[in-house]
Amino acid sequence: MDANPGAPIPEADSRRVDEVRTGWRWMLGGLSLVLPALFFFRATFTRDIFLAGDTLRAFYPMRAYWASRVSRGEFPDWFPYDGFGQSFPAIFISGVFHPTTLLHLVLPLGAAVKLTVLLCFPVALLGTVALLREWGVPRAGALFGALTFTFSGYLVCITNNPTYLLPASTVPAALWGVLRFVRRPSAARLTVGGGLLALVAFGGDAQAFAVTQALGVLVALTEPVTGTWARRVGACLLLVATGGLLAAPQLLPAAALVATGEPGARSLVEAQFFSLHPLRVGELLLGPFLTDPVGVRGIPEVVVQKLIRTGGFTRAWVDSLYVGTPACVLALAGLGASWRQRRTWVFVGAWLLLLALVLGSSLPVYGWVYRLLPLWRPFRYPEKLGAFLVLGLAVGAGLGWRRCMGPGGAPRAVIVAGLGVAAFCAAVVLGEAVGGLWTRGWVLPHWPDAPAAAIEGLSNNVVRMGGTAAGLALLCAVLAWRPRLGVGLVVLQGAALFLENGPLYQVSPAEILETPPPFAERIRASAPPEEPVRVNTVVRGYGAPPLAGYEFKDRLSLGQVAVLAPDTSVFWDIESAGSYLPGRSTRLLRLMGDTRRWPFELAPRLSTPFTVARTRELTEGPPPGSRVLVEESLFGMTLLAHPQAPARIHLARPECVATFDEALKRMTAPEPPAVGTVLVECPAPLPVEAASGTGGVRVSRESPEHFTVDVEAAAPSVLVINDAYLPGWTATLDGEPAPILAANVAVRAVAVPAGSHTVVMRYRTPGLVPGLWLGALTLGTLGAAMVVSRRSLRS
Repeated sequence: MDANPGAPIPEADSRRVDEVRTGWRWMLGGLSLVLPALFFFRATFTRDIFLAGDTLRAFYPMRAYWASRVSRGEFPDWFPYDGFGQSFPAIFISGVFHPTTLLHLVLPLGAAVKLTVLLCFPVALLGTVALLREWGVPRAGALFGALTFTFSGYLVCITNNPTYLLPASTVPAALWGVLRFVRRPSAARLTVGGGLLALVAFGGDAQAFAVTQALGVLVALTEPVTGTWARRVGACLLLVATGGLLAAPQLLPAAALVATGEPGARSLVEAQFFSLHPLRVGELLLGPFLTDPVGVRGIPEVVVQKLIRTGGFTRAWVDSLYVGTPACVLALAGLGASWRQRRTWVFVGAWLLLLALVLGSSLPVYGWVYRLLPLWRPFRYPEKLGAFLVLGLAVGAGLGWRRCMGPGGAPRAVIVAGLGVAAFCAAVVLGEAVGGLWTRGWVLPHWPDAPAAAIEGLSNNVVRMGGTAAGLALLCAVLAWRPRLGVGLVVLQGAALFLENGPLYQVSPAEILETPPPFAERIRASAPPEEPVRVNTVVRGYGAPPLAGYEFKDRLSLGQVAVLAPDTSVFWDIESAGSYLPGRSTRLLRLMGDTRRWPFELAPRLSTPFTVARTRELTEGPPPGSRVLVEESLFGMTLLAHPQAPARIHLARPECVATFDEALKRMTAPEPPAVGTVLVECPAPLPVEAASGTGGVRVSRESPEHFTVDVEAAAPSVLVINDAYLPGWTATLDGEPAPILAANVAVRAVAVPAGSHTVVMRYRTPGLVPGLWLGALTLGTLGAAMVVSRRSLRS
């Protein structure tokens, strides 16, 4: 040990330190690119693309639409392809301001999404290393913790939903920014930290943004290095406010949507549909013992239904939570070696609270938060918080390395933890192999008619993964005898994650995305060029027909594309009367609640001329007013046409009602309004004559947010625009402002007098312009503060 620690470092030694740091950074940068490329080799070295789950249903459509609009020099305010239209920036998950959207301007759609997904993993790895290094974790331990988070089952499997992968991968870097600013505040660090927090929001997950801010405050409260707790909390709150102001272009439109709609869950039950089953907590240590890693590449739906169903869905949010047995050993060892420190139990308490939230409907905690915190109610699906659960274990493993494997550490704690974990896992293996503890004690009581193959597969999973976990824990104990062999723990951890989580991510042939389905060509051929056309899909399950060369989830994706499920129809420029994205109109949802009449009566009345239905459900022939256009035998689907569906924009005879409730009751009554008549919520009665509703219109569309209608009305009428009635639309009649009225419960109308008139409609997302101004002013203020700070340092 240096006898004079305050003495200056000799020039030669300083040069060597700089060389070591430079070498470490180059090595780390290389590993951050090479390791994800190798882990996801089935995506990296083939033309296949990420396509499973919401990657196809939501992420691709939103990115495709963004690219099509921005490439033409337009900003996408309005998204017309889902639920009769909705605000695009206000849909938080649209991620309209995330920098990875720029990739779509230079790359094909599939390649841009693939690169977006793959880039998340270097970001996660480097952010976790930086966070752990800021806490003094040795380089090997920081790399260990970074591997744990980056290739955890949650991050690997959420490649089926990049909307949540993008924010999750940024969280460690955001917490690193918080920690650096709290320790030594400066304008530059405030800019970086606030920018990283804003990047979490721009990724598209409002809940992750809120939880990251809360964790930032917790980090500030428990940080012992500098200042009083009040100063630390003040600094953290300044950083949180800065992140919120920078993210204002995303936050303010979303807040306006929350105030006028139902972007999240409508009840506590719905909010908890994706809850983690308590049985799955064992995956953190043992591995994904419920999965079929070869055929389904995940947890089969029947296993979810019979063994771990906790909500309204028959699939899991992610198919694995595995963080690697060595990580669990090190986290447990660190806890054992630091149990007397108060900060240890603060972190453990926070992790246990997150676990209680993730378990959702299995515990009352999520319900308490839902009831006590009104701002929490728009959030849904507790299992989405799994990213923070695995990050907590990764950080715990890194801090355990520092406490046990670093200089002057306590490696004996790792030995004890390794032996204890090995004994537990061996008991699990022995209990199942000898007495069927797992299959007889849990599987058969919950699934009495389980096929023999399923029982054998589930049993083999537990025996194999339990045995592997026991072996890994023993190896951890052995390597801890010689802390210099710590690099072996890094290799061990990486291998465990690759073997267990590597088979579970899904890539699909690009042709699924590039080949138009048969119905799309027929629908587009039936509509005038450049004219929007809408289809309604009334198929719940899409099926997976046996197709040679396609995996199970590929066949599911093919089924979704074939039936034009929302929002896959975006690729073929076909709008959807169905709704999948969260910004849909609550008025539309009320109409959709009439499940008997919506598909073949109400939706067609709102200018939906086509419906996709299952052929087997039409055994008695097409519904009244419909005719069969074409049948598709492979997926068993039929395309129906509704000849009586009115034009998208047309003149109609008004029938005034006083309130929304009255309009809904009248619209869904056994005797609906006559053809050519539209229900209008009128503040005052509208003039009606015998010729009302007759005449002609000519539409000139400049963009989805701006169009002009030249009207020739034979008598006072209403101009009906069969798109969603939502705030943000304005209208002018012959250059003067005109009120927009709610029509047929869910769409828009403008009253027009007899004669020739011009109606112009424009849309601007509520809150967008103030949000852009706030973000720009904040960024400008931060830039000015950095300039002033640098000048003061020079002087």
